[in-house]
Amino acid sequence: MFDANVIQVKFANWTLCTRSCSLISDFLTQELTPLSYKILCYFILNPNRIISRDEFVSSVWANHYVDDNAINKAISDLRRLLKATEEAPNLIKTHYKKGYSFTSEVEFIREQHSFSQKDTQEQVISSASNKIELNSIQDETEKQSIEGSSGLELLKNKAKKYKVIKPKLVASVLSISILLIGLVYWWQQQPQTLHLQSKKLSISDSSVYAFLSLSPANDKLAVSKLDTKSGVDEIFLIDLFTHKNTKIISEDFDSYHIGWASNSNSIYYQVINNEQEFCEVWRADFLVNNEVSHKEKILDCKSQYILSLAADEESNRVIYTKFGYRNVPSLAALVARDLSTGDEFQVTSPNLDSFGDRYVTLSPDNEKIAFVRVQTGLRQIFIANLDGSMQKMLYETTDVIRHVSWNKESSGLVWYVPTSKNLMSFDLNSEEIISKSVNTDSYVSSMLPGFNALYGATRTSDNDIYLYDSKEKVLNELVESRASEFMPIAVKDGFYFFQEGEPAQLYSYFGEKISKDDISIDLSTLSSGEYNKSNDLLALSFNKELRLFDLRNKDLKDSFVLKHQIVNLSWFNDENLLLVLKAKQGEQHIWLFNVKTKELQKIIHKNAKGVATDTGGKIFYQDFYNNFYLFDPQEGLEKKMLSLSDYPYVIWELHDGYLYYSTGTNLFKYSIDTNQETYLLADFDINEKLITDFSIFESSDGVKFILQIHSFKSNEVVLFEFI
Repeated sequence: MFDANVIQVKFANWTLCTRSCSLISDFLTQELTPLSYKILCYFILNPNRIISRDEFVSSVWANHYVDDNAINKAISDLRRLLKATEEAPNLIKTHYKKGYSFTSEVEFIREQHSFSQKDTQEQVISSASNKIELNSIQDETEKQSIEGSSGLELLKNKAKKYKVIKPKLVASVLSISILLIGLVYWWQQQPQTLHLQSKKLSISDSSVYAFLSLSPANDKLAVSKLDTKSGVDEIFLIDLFTHKNTKIISEDFDSYHIGWASNSNSIYYQVINNEQEFCEVWRADFLVNNEVSHKEKILDCKSQYILSLAADEESNRVIYTKFGYRNVPSLAALVARDLSTGDEFQVTSPNLDSFGDRYVTLSPDNEKIAFVRVQTGLRQIFIANLDGSMQKMLYETTDVIRHVSWNKESSGLVWYVPTSKNLMSFDLNSEEIISKSVNTDSYVSSMLPGFNALYGATRTSDNDIYLYDSKEKVLNELVESRASEFMPIAVKDGFYFFQEGEPAQLYSYFGEKISKDDISIDLSTLSSGEYNKSNDLLALSFNKELRLFDLRNKDLKDSFVLKHQIVNLSWFNDENLLLVLKAKQGEQHIWLFNVKTKELQKIIHKNAKGVATDTGGKIFYQDFYNNFYLFDPQEGLEKKMLSLSDYPYVIWELHDGYLYYSTGTNLFKYSIDTNQETYLLADFDINEKLITDFSIFESSDGVKFILQIHSFKSNEVVLFEFI
């Protein structure tokens, strides 16, 4: 913040020591937190000037998403440190709706550099020695110049010889060096492979284990297990030395561990039941034998989602994911809660169009938090101070990330990507990212890096493809495998779907037969797709890429790379696609893209999540709050058709004047003309299954539905050992 020679700054009756980041008065010495120190330094460097909140956010927090509560608290904390006296009244002045100013004059004390007599003598001796050595060299040169011509000719011949050899030698050495550097670089770029063998840690069979978390001491593993008889999730503790499994929490409703106390002897867990709108967070303390000795409720969470939590024991507060940010049920922000008073202040402010900040975890030195900002098609890893200051985005990816782990020294983060089966690490000092491919003897859905070992769970669930006849009320499973099938797309007389892999595999269903298609997708996953019956083109998108496949000739017709991420797409006509594009500011507007001229035209400026075209050429779209609108591009008129804002999760498709939609466990048919709604899954129970996508399939028997259903399966908790 200051010149390197500044060791103290004096103002009023205070002295700031820059080397120790401490504040000294006549009676007190106190060390400042990193945030308080940085704010005070910024005030000192800008005295008697109004500093706006925006300037503080950009200069001190280095982040554009800082909540007002975080700024208020930071200024309040600094004011408490700079206690007002008669000699030094309030040094930080508030200017209504303008900002703050620092009202004291400052004096900088710089370090003085002086030389001792001994240092001076050594410098004189060194200088004299250099002078004597230089004179000797000059004398030797003069002596050589007086020698005969034969010696001079000999020197000339040697010079000619070296003149010929030296360039060749340098070129050879340079070529070899470049080759070696290239080989080393190539080797470093090759993904390292970890060959792992799994060793079972869980003791019971036919159970679903999920939500693994390691204790700060890396000696216990907490895991949620579904009781197959009661259908309720319970919490087990696995001792990583003895591998003993102990049930520590069993409630009437589902319970999930969401965080640890720093001493590894207490755990925070959530009790939740969405049907009864019940959600509580508790703390449980347990003894050496892992038996629970005390339980205490710490807050009512009012959430339909499973939280994450980091415990700041020194300040007696927790930082947790609070859902319902800006009145969006699925949007989460990080909030700090004082466990003594119950007071809360916001730590992060995610974008409105995202799913928010999740999976918070505390560093081993208790100084930083890491969390994942979940956006449509993107994941961003952040670190920050415990009060939310100094937020920094470390990494952005289209891969799904559900947990990040700190290393033992708090100098880096590690996470696992199940889709690509890569173990990723990020060094905070060098900002280097290392990717290691994981090869295991079992399919791993989650992997948890510890300080000295790797833990994980085999797949707890996957997506399978079903065919549902709404007339007969019959649900037939078409595909059952441990790999996930996703994104069904209806075409003429059949449909396509994809199976996860490297790359994803395309399958087709025609004549009640499933076959693997020959089209090469060359992508591990996809974000959206739609088929055009008129030109027989299949449009697929992933991140910023758009590809058109000719289903007649089974080949790639065209591909495009856009400047912005493609969130959703729909065919508008044979030459134009409707694209929901995400800008850097988080806005998601609807554009018209001509596949022949490559021209883009923004046609709807409101934020949208999904878009479709009806048979009359009108545009149907979904906003961030799950409201649905019908837009006439000819008249420029818009009409709100349906509001599903009470549901956090809605998937839908437009077909022949009807809006078909699902909230996960049901399927509805809504008439755009009459506004009447029909429940298509009446008297049908899919138990522990969740509809995550669907498409409408027209067959000779009538309209049927291809459902992508997410279901739970039994699995194991395992320790991974290197082969």
